[in-house]
Amino acid sequence: MARKSETPQEVELKLEIEPSDLETVLAHPLLQAGTGNEPQKQDLHSTYFDTPDHALKQAGLSLRIRHNGTQRIQTVKAAQAQNGVALTRGEWEHKVDGDKPDFSAAEKTALKPFVQLQDRIGPVFSVTAERTLREIPFGLSVIEVAVDRGTVDGQALPLPFGELELELKQGSPADLFGLARTLAMAAPLRLSFKTKAERGFETISRVVPNRVKAEPVTLKRRMTSAQAFQSIGASCLRHLMANEALVRQAPEADTVHQMRVALRRLRAAITLFKHVVADGRRDPIKAELKWMANVLGVARDLDVYIQKVLEPAQAQHQDDKSYTALLAYYRKRRKQAYRMVQETIASGRFVNGILEVAAWVQAGDWLQDRSKPARQRRKQPVVALAEQELGRRWKRILKRGKHLAKLEPEERHQVRIEIKKLRYATEFFENLFKGGGAKKRRRAALKTLETMQETLGGLNDIAVGFEMNSSPAAVAIHEEQMARVDGLLAAAKKQYRDFAALQPFWSV
Repeated sequence: MARKSETPQEVELKLEIEPSDLETVLAHPLLQAGTGNEPQKQDLHSTYFDTPDHALKQAGLSLRIRHNGTQRIQTVKAAQAQNGVALTRGEWEHKVDGDKPDFSAAEKTALKPFVQLQDRIGPVFSVTAERTLREIPFGLSVIEVAVDRGTVDGQALPLPFGELELELKQGSPADLFGLARTLAMAAPLRLSFKTKAERGFETISRVVPNRVKAEPVTLKRRMTSAQAFQSIGASCLRHLMANEALVRQAPEADTVHQMRVALRRLRAAITLFKHVVADGRRDPIKAELKWMANVLGVARDLDVYIQKVLEPAQAQHQDDKSYTALLAYYRKRRKQAYRMVQETIASGRFVNGILEVAAWVQAGDWLQDRSKPARQRRKQPVVALAEQELGRRWKRILKRGKHLAKLEPEERHQVRIEIKKLRYATEFFENLFKGGGAKKRRRAALKTLETMQETLGGLNDIAVGFEMNSSPAAVAIHEEQMARVDGLLAAAKKQYRDFAALQPFWSV
């Protein structure tokens, strides 16, 4: 533990802002003269260094030299496991005389294992920023506010950006969110997890991701339930915002789907920890997340209908004018749905809503309830909560899925939702159970759950497809799809038997 305390820590909340809104935020009374220290104006030029194969980046490290006037500061930053929404990183700073890294100064930093590669480490991109910097008191804390109008210069065209960094100098992380929400009243502030180093590497990369899948959640057995919820909630928000950035640029089926998955995972986490996070904001926040997911759901349903029903029928119906018209009609509707998604995620309701959710996850009223039952629920070891919730959800699927073939389509869909929730819970808690063959049993459970979810999803797609359109072409395609139902039901019954035969992975 002593070693951990020796690593300098940076606790920072990042917020994206449209460059055109920067002056509006700077005009906020909290950032005007007479409050806290006087603002400093800085012209910053930062050069980032790495090997040709980006070894530092892959190790979660960044190395930069920043010019501020005649001063040059070399900074090494090390990514850490993120257990909350605010970024926490190891940070080491040293003054240097020139424009090249001083590797002797890096010997006592996280960069030490890479000093032997110094001959291969060179500049990869630069970031310039006009920064307005000041420290202000807020709540019981002192917070440094950095407002940047910046540009990333790499191999491609320069990329402009606007950014606020709120760094906790003294006090509570809760005040970071309080200040962010206050400033957001002046202009939309978008929650961001993207560092300037990440912006730079994206600029020079020739590979543009078409989606970002959920990162593994790393819980530790000694964590309390409150700590575990915050870690899971932050992971879901990172998953959401990584795909939101892609959807803002160009909506695609996979990125829209991953945004919706992130929202569903977050809602599932709130349900899992519902007694831990009970307060007056819990249910309104769940409702707002559902609104967001529903907007994305319209586009997702159209994607599924086009990709899994209409397009597979193209070869058989390519000479049918009514089919061609039907496909064109739904592609047009999907385009409209994508436009609605982009309008929604650009809206103040969405942007400020996500910031509100992040503030609640990290510093909500549920953390302030001093009653004995509330404190006990927050302090309960997450292992105990995980065992209870996994067991309850496992039994629910065993009971509700026993007669899958006899259920109505909507009832089968509800079983699928329960399977999906158990999958999410299994993924959230997977790091807690490793011994006694638990890893092997967990993998078997996940594989079976995924297969059941896919099969029941196919049945639901057929049922939903019937309701999508009543034109002759759509009815003909639906009749063709109905031929698959018996086979899917037989597969689902077998998969349920496989699931019922599994031993729960959290049992030793």
